[in-house]
Amino acid sequence: MAKLHADLVNKEFWYENITLIPNRLPDFERNIVDLTALFTKRVTLKTPLVSSPMDTVTGSDMAILMALTGGIGVLHYNFATLDEQIKEVERVKRFEAAFVKNPVVLGPDNTVGDVYNIAKKYGFYSVPITEDGTLQTKMIGFVSRRDVRYQENMAIPLKSIMTPKNDADGTVKLITANRRDTLDKNDVRAANRIIRQFCLDTLPIVDDDFHIIALVTDSDLQKDMHYQLATKNDNKQLKAFIAVESRLEIARERIGKGNEAGIDGIVVDASVAFKEQLDIARYCKQNFPHLDVVLGNVDSAEMVRSIVSEASAYCDGLRVGIGPGYACKTQQELGTGRAQASAVWDCAQEAKRLESKYGLMPIIADGGIKIPDMPNSDVTKPGDITKALALGSNSVMMGSLMAGLDESPGEKEFDYETNRMIKRYRGMGSLEAMEQRSAVRYGYDQNKESVRIAEGFVTEVPYRGSGYDFIPQLIAGIKQSLQKQGFRNIAELQAHADIRPMAKREK
Repeated sequence: MAKLHADLVNKEFWYENITLIPNRLPDFERNIVDLTALFTKRVTLKTPLVSSPMDTVTGSDMAILMALTGGIGVLHYNFATLDEQIKEVERVKRFEAAFVKNPVVLGPDNTVGDVYNIAKKYGFYSVPITEDGTLQTKMIGFVSRRDVRYQENMAIPLKSIMTPKNDADGTVKLITANRRDTLDKNDVRAANRIIRQFCLDTLPIVDDDFHIIALVTDSDLQKDMHYQLATKNDNKQLKAFIAVESRLEIARERIGKGNEAGIDGIVVDASVAFKEQLDIARYCKQNFPHLDVVLGNVDSAEMVRSIVSEASAYCDGLRVGIGPGYACKTQQELGTGRAQASAVWDCAQEAKRLESKYGLMPIIADGGIKIPDMPNSDVTKPGDITKALALGSNSVMMGSLMAGLDESPGEKEFDYETNRMIKRYRGMGSLEAMEQRSAVRYGYDQNKESVRIAEGFVTEVPYRGSGYDFIPQLIAGIKQSLQKQGFRNIAELQAHADIRPMAKREK
């Protein structure tokens, strides 16, 4: 077990108040370090990074980025409608899948413009053409990007440009694979061999009656080779969670529709854990047992004990952190909350104590992660992340750190006062965010007039460019931190970390 210095026991401390002391002589390189971690009881990550369900942090682009780089994203619910959140889920799920089941199809009288509309909505141009434009009839042709990319007339019917199933003499022209040889065996390798043999962009999977069942794409093969840390389900789709409200009556529909869209779990999102969260967890497990459930937020051993003792069978992870966020002012406004580092230590220690009786309960350190804004550094500074892991968290959830990336919602702007690019970032407890759905997160009835106390504010964060450059640097930095302490993985870090107070340096 990690060693907490006596001066920190029963004290309140932030990440900036502690340091991790190297006591070993490393005999391995940074690339040897394994950052595999649990997000929930059943979801394992190759990197312990999670993007927060905030409306200026995690939409579909961020969820895709996080899953591809070994972490996971939690899609926020602060949309005007439920369907908007579900569309974001669908974008994540369609991004990469060995077998794209229930593909989008069109009919022969649909137009080139319809293909472009699909590309705009889902990001792909490959469309099977069926007799009546539904999955219930036979496939008669196929349209790919090559068929439409030079077409200027959006009204051209697809029957005039598609690759037909048969030539005029009846010879089969469209290359397909039968489901019994591929999908039914969950054998994507067989499909891949056909793609390589015929240099295809997309391979349709059909049944004996030539109904389209699924698609396999060459782009997914390339992504699979490039992003080897990716967090995927059994069908090779990227994993994603959604945030749901802490009110059972309004969370039911969101959970049901999310399940239909293919989510892997839910985060019951609130600034502090409500008793009703236990009812939501129970409902979810009874109706959708394959979904994982994360509850929170909590900040003490007592809160952990209450949830674990009452709902360990329904809860798969706990978010820790009340008021530590960059755009949060719960502690200042309401005088409640806790220093994040001490909260993570306390909650993780209690979860460990309860493990023999109730089983494993992964801890997610949510909020308070800061790094120096060093855009020209070779390795992004990951110190707070490593400290959170050493204190016992299994993964680390971040908001402000991710809000400055290209993949977060919103556009970058130039700040003339600081002479640099920034992105807008707002706490979910800001009055602006609560004008949409996030008021529920803070215990308000969304449909009734009430006096609202702002627990967050609108601010800016430095623009950090592409997450596909930033996240790998962050991962490298975490690995380097463990390597310097002589730890090959997170388990060793948590077992042997030497956590001491950080002495203030005289300037």
